[in-house]
Amino acid sequence: ADETVREMIKESGVELEYLPIGRDALVFIANDGNPIINLTEKQIQDIYQGKTTNWKGLGGEDREIVAYQRSQDSGSQALMDKLVMKGLTPADAPVELYPGTMGGLIEAIAEYSNSKNAIGYSVYYYVSNMYSLPGLRLMSVNGVVPSNGTIADGTYPYTNEFFAVIRKNEPKDGDTRKLLDWVLSAEGKQAVIDAGYVGV
Repeated sequence: ADETVREMIKESGVELEYLPIGRDALVFIANDGNPIINLTEKQIQDIYQGKTTNWKGLGGEDREIVAYQRSQDSGSQALMDKLVMKGLTPADAPVELYPGTMGGLIEAIAEYSNSKNAIGYSVYYYVSNMYSLPGLRLMSVNGVVPSNGTIADGTYPYTNEFFAVIRKNEPKDGDTRKLLDWVLSAEGKQAVIDAGYVGV
């Protein structure tokens, strides 16, 4: 969807300004009963390509890996493709491993009857501020736990900036520029942090 929108913008001839105002991250969620607490980027790619199918191969228990995915039209799937898979083809999974909502994915990992087997992904903001459930763990990646600090300093590998976008020809004294100036001010930056996002 992101590329489609970019193409539409290009065809429209409208010039836009993109200004980063915050940062989020793609995070991997497991049940806290799973003894594996860290994965490498390669291990994650192998899981989602269907190359690694048992936790035993990663030093865990002899259990099948139940790898939840999101649908192609979801924002978290766009981040998965961009930040993690980088052109690699994910394995096909049974339809029940594609929950219709992010909440459904998180509930499945927290409550699924074999939840120790499960892994899935979400955006940090959602899991931290909107739909955190007991029984879940955010996995560290390459030994780095996702947190406000590691996302802010870029040591967590799967970070992504989000932007305020305006037309380049917006008048300097117009309401749009005034709002943007406020968002980029110290007060506006603090408002982004207070809303639960990581600042830039």
